[in-house]
Amino acid sequence: MTSSRIPVYKQVAGSLLERIEQGGWAPGYRMAPERTLAEEFGVNRRTVRQALSVLERRGLVERRQGSGTFICEPRFERGASELFHFTEGIRQRGFAAGSQVLSLERVVPSQLAAEELELPAGADIYRCHRLRTVNGLPVLIETFAVPADLVPGFAELDFSERSVYEIMRTEYGIQVEHARLSLEAVAMSEIEAQWLGAAPGAPAMLERRLAFDETGRPVDYGTDLYRGDRVRFVTDAATTAVPVSVDPSTGQQAGAGRAVTWVEIPGR
Repeated sequence: MTSSRIPVYKQVAGSLLERIEQGGWAPGYRMAPERTLAEEFGVNRRTVRQALSVLERRGLVERRQGSGTFICEPRFERGASELFHFTEGIRQRGFAAGSQVLSLERVVPSQLAAEELELPAGADIYRCHRLRTVNGLPVLIETFAVPADLVPGFAELDFSERSVYEIMRTEYGIQVEHARLSLEAVAMSEIEAQWLGAAPGAPAMLERRLAFDETGRPVDYGTDLYRGDRVRFVTDAATTAVPVSVDPSTGQQAGAGRAVTWVEIPGR
């Protein structure tokens, strides 16, 4: 390795990472043994093990006892508290984003959906389910519900590539300003597993979402169901608590609003 202030094991990890990102090693590929890699990079096996540990912590490789080290399927990271724009976010991370519309229809909302979206009696919603992919692999089922009176002709638009929020902004002048999110671990239903190419009961992460425009009006109510082995949620944490004020009339945190429930997706 070249002389550098960067630790040698990080240099080795960087070189291995380049090969993975450039597609030289496909998912499932068995890497050369530690001894071979040590000879290639001119380092000892301990340094190679440290480098592989770096890649393993990032979910890029998997070390199997007695079998070797294997390249994992692509897994992307996203912030646990960010309002994630899938297509843009995936491309920024160096992956290829894809979409498949599973269903898009105008329907009568459930009571919960009507309450969360503050809909008047008799109002409809547009409900859509999309399968989102990363490098061609299914990663999440996205479900959204939008008040129909806000987006006339919604079902005639093309959702195969564009962001829903981009369409709301450019076609209807609706700017999503913020959202209230919750995250929990769940097991996939049979139909969810079929869509995501997994086994029924496989682990998944369910993000529930209620999004608001700049006036505070709820404009989207939905869920994102992530395949658990293809995403990692990250967040920053502080050692000191952030002061929170409470509205004495409601007992809620100031600005906290309602609790978030979910929009139904088939089988859940």
